[in-house]
Amino acid sequence: MNMSIVNGAGYRSRPLLKGALIDCDLTTGRAVRHARFVLIHRIRPVSPALAPHVEHLWVARGYLPADWRNMILPDGAMELIINLGDPQKLCTLGNPAKHTIFRHSWISGERTAPIVIDEIGYVHLVGARLRAGGAWPLLAIPLREFTNQVVELETILGREIGDLRDQLGESPDDDSRFDLLESWLIQRTRSRTQPTRSVSYALRIIHGELDAVRIGKIADTIGISHKHLLREFDRCVGLTPKLFARLCAFQRVIRSVGHTAEVDWADTAATCGYHDQAHLIHEFRAFSGLTPAYYLTKRGPFLNYLEVE
Repeated sequence: MNMSIVNGAGYRSRPLLKGALIDCDLTTGRAVRHARFVLIHRIRPVSPALAPHVEHLWVARGYLPADWRNMILPDGAMELIINLGDPQKLCTLGNPAKHTIFRHSWISGERTAPIVIDEIGYVHLVGARLRAGGAWPLLAIPLREFTNQVVELETILGREIGDLRDQLGESPDDDSRFDLLESWLIQRTRSRTQPTRSVSYALRIIHGELDAVRIGKIADTIGISHKHLLREFDRCVGLTPKLFARLCAFQRVIRSVGHTAEVDWADTAATCGYHDQAHLIHEFRAFSGLTPAYYLTKRGPFLNYLEVE
C-alpha cells in the first residue's frame, strides 16, 4: 500500500518512513502518499461532558514490517493508551538499545523531555489525549507521580483496565471502541474529584498568555498563596506553573513554524513571547535537545514526531 485517504470521519495516514510528500489535515479529506507503507490514524472529538478533560480519542493501526523509531517531543498533554497489538518499546533517550517493553495499557505523564518509541509488527492502539490536569479526575493520584514517566495502567487500575481492554478487543470497529472508551472515561470523571478552581484558572491564563507568566500575580488574583498554588498545580497537573508555561511557549513555536520551509526565528521569538532569538533557541534545546534549525530537517507531517535512525 502506498497511499491512504483522509475522509470526513477523521481518518489520517501516519507516515512510517522518510519521504512523505503531502501534509494532511484531519478535516479536509487530503491524502498522504508514502514510498512504502502507512499506519492509519483516526481521531474523534469527545462529548461536552468529557471535553474539559480530554482533547480527543484516537486509534492507530496497521502493520510495520520493520522497526520504526520515533522521538516524541513534550507537548503539554498526557496520553492514556490501550494496546490491542504487539508490544511496544520505550527506548532510553540516547541509548535505544536500552528499553522497556509495554504490552497492554499505559499512561504517559506530562513530559519535559522527549521520549523514543520503537514499533514493529502489528500496531493497534486506542488512546485518549488528556488535557493538562485532565488525568487528575480519572486517576485521583497526584499527577507528579507520572511526570516524565510511562506507567503500566494495570499497576494503578488493576482488573478494571484489563476488562476494558478485553471489551475493546472484542468490539467490531473503531466507532464502537470509541463509544466504549468514552463511556468509561465519563464514568470515572464523574465519580472523582475535579481539578481545583485555582488550577483551572491558572491553566486558562497560561494557555492564553504570550508574555512571561507571573505566577505570583496569578496567585494574588485567585486569593491564595504562591506556595499553595504550586502545591495544587503539582498535584493536579504534574508540573510547576512556570515550567508548564515554558512548555506551552515551546509548543507555540512548534505550531507557529508548522511546515514553513523558511523560518524567521527572530520574528517567531517575538510572536511566541520570547525575549529574543537566543532565548527561543535556549528553550527549544531545553525541551527537545535540538536546535530549531536541526528540528526543521527532521520534522515530518506530525510536528511532534521525529523519525530516529
